Amino acid sequence: MENVRIYTSNVQIDIMDAKNILNQAGINYFEINKMDTAHAGILGGTVDLHVSKENVEKALSLLAELK
Repeated sequence: MENVRIYTSNVQIDIMDAKNILNQAGINYFEINKMDTAHAGILGGTVDLHVSKENVEKALSLLAELK
């Protein structure tokens, strides 16, 4: 199964909102957390959310208001 990055942010509340929207829509996702205490908020550490290829269009539509 191929996965696609659909959302990236360095703001924790935005990531929480995005995950909540995906959960409510029943879309499975996984996250890659590139933040750590040395870089978060200073050097641009981010969290990326990925979904399966078949869910990309729906997920992007749902998350459009967050961008």
